[in-house]
Amino acid sequence: MNSNSLRRLALGLSVGVVAWGGLLAFGQSASSQDSEAKTSSSSGLDLERSVKIYNFKTTAESGPLRGEEIYYYKCWICHNQYTIKAGTGALPLKGLFQRGRIVSTGKPATNENVAEKIKNGSDRMPSYRYVLSDKDIEDLLSYLRDEKCCFEGDEPPRNPAYRY
Repeated sequence: MNSNSLRRLALGLSVGVVAWGGLLAFGQSASSQDSEAKTSSSSGLDLERSVKIYNFKTTAESGPLRGEEIYYYKCWICHNQYTIKAGTGALPLKGLFQRGRIVSTGKPATNENVAEKIKNGSDRMPSYRYVLSDKDIEDLLSYLRDEKCCFEGDEPPRNPAYRY
């Protein structure tokens, strides 16, 4: 590169950094002013559906119903009747705790062992250690223990925001 090209590149980077810094400063000052107005709600984003979807809270704040939503988004993709029949190696999760043992590890089917399996994954299962929080896993386990477990694909979980 010649010296003119290097100068243009340096100038462009400088302008970009200054502009980015200005946007950050504007965002911080605007958010600090808005934070006083939002003290009445817990997050200020209570009506944002995308936040509820991201946090798996469109159906419930906690418990088996929220666990069903997490199962639908994270587990059902592999642990469903279609992929099991296709021979993927995924096992059905319905009745997991009634079987007494986790088939892939041979460990007793306890909350701690199932949570460990979810967090660590295996050769055929992704690790959800950094994807699901302890609260997410707790709600998922409550769903796996629930008599309504496990969604099989005929009727997806009901969307409470949709008016039937």
